[in-house]
Amino acid sequence: MRSGTAFRTRGWRSVLTTVAAVGVLALARPADAGCGCDKPPPPRAAIRPFVAHENQTVDLFDPVLVAGEKYDVLFRGADGSFDWSLGRAEMARDFADGAERPQLRVTLGRVSLGPCAVSVFHGDTEILALPDDQFTVAGRPVALHDMQETITRAAYRAAVARDGTVFIPLDVSGVTDATSFVGQAIGFPLLFGAESVMIYNEQGFLMQLLDPTKAGLFSIEVGAASDSTVLDYWRHEFRTYKQQHRQVDGLRTTGSVPDWHADGSYHVDHDHLVIAVRGTFADGSFPAAGATPPFTLSLRSVPAER
Repeated sequence: MRSGTAFRTRGWRSVLTTVAAVGVLALARPADAGCGCDKPPPPRAAIRPFVAHENQTVDLFDPVLVAGEKYDVLFRGADGSFDWSLGRAEMARDFADGAERPQLRVTLGRVSLGPCAVSVFHGDTEILALPDDQFTVAGRPVALHDMQETITRAAYRAAVARDGTVFIPLDVSGVTDATSFVGQAIGFPLLFGAESVMIYNEQGFLMQLLDPTKAGLFSIEVGAASDSTVLDYWRHEFRTYKQQHRQVDGLRTTGSVPDWHADGSYHVDHDHLVIAVRGTFADGSFPAAGATPPFTLSLRSVPAER
């Protein structure tokens, strides 16, 4: 299967239809964890996730892969930068539908931010080639913590996909309590509304849409002319989620990469997120694919029950 993720191949506006469709697939799960891991599965794809940072693992899927065989994977950035990774295909369950199929898991090396073409080689033969609209290299995650704090990253550069989507990865593994996060790009006048923001995790799950019917979930304010829109997003507490994974036998994860619970349901990572923003500038244009110009990323966290 050589298609990318749903919003990559059919456009951002169709993703709501896709979410509804994959919700049907969730009914086929072997068990319902009921622990924060009950997100609809990501759709089938040739590569998952569709955005990743250096040293993150990615999975490649294609019937041409043979379990037990070794493959070399070439990642090529749009600016000509490239890096190689080596992996061995194995039969493993796919998040999309729970079916076993050949998967090739490799680690992303150092490649420039932005669109990235991916090629898989068996010996000297290229057996799979994905264009750079299927995969994007993002920056390293910004870590947030369980306290009131303001993080300022000067000269920050965000990754921009081939279609103009901007990605900012976050590490919230250190956040347990309910917290309000406020983010803005100072010096990067990107404009966006609620319908333009999606939150994914590093496994490729769609974690959150900004639903205007959910009171208190978020607010959006216009920034200064030279700055981006301001997003205030509230994240509920994850103490219960973490406690369940410690104490409930069926929610134990196994293996070096804990993708599945002991009860057979999949494990959804809530600690490593990617904010995807499909915004425009005042003239209606999208950011250019690659890396954004340097700007100051401002992130403020405030513990807050709602």
